[in-house]
Amino acid sequence: MLALVLLFSSAFNPVETGLKEGKQAPKLYVENTAGKVTLQELKGQYVLLNFWAGYDAMSRMQNVRFAREIDKAGLENISLVSVSFDTNRKVFEETIKRDGLNAATQFYDKDGSRSDIFDNYRLNKGFASYLISPEGVIIAKNPDPEHLTNLIRQ
Repeated sequence: MLALVLLFSSAFNPVETGLKEGKQAPKLYVENTAGKVTLQELKGQYVLLNFWAGYDAMSRMQNVRFAREIDKAGLENISLVSVSFDTNRKVFEETIKRDGLNAATQFYDKDGSRSDIFDNYRLNKGFASYLISPEGVIIAKNPDPEHLTNLIRQ
């Protein structure tokens, strides 16, 4: 009987993954060879926070599309913070080179799915993106790269 109650209660209360639009973005601290970045330091501008890994073709492709769209649109009031959950730093570094990405916008989280970032952003498989307002509020989850300009100018 207890098993049935638990089964039905979990079916009606699924585990929430990701964060919702309108919520304050959790704290974030990442480092790369260019330095450290926190969301607090980026207040006053939009932040596109993207999570990816070299072994996941879709998240990798999104990462490239985001970088190109920001460059193409000439958006100066947005920072790309792209966090990789690759299990091997060499794979991360090689992927950045192969994809022609700006290393200053790419960050490696060596702890992967065991990291605070993964937990704080309630990532399911580790691949999601968030557009964060200058005030630190999530305004879009998994935005389409081609619509970033419209989202920012709304």
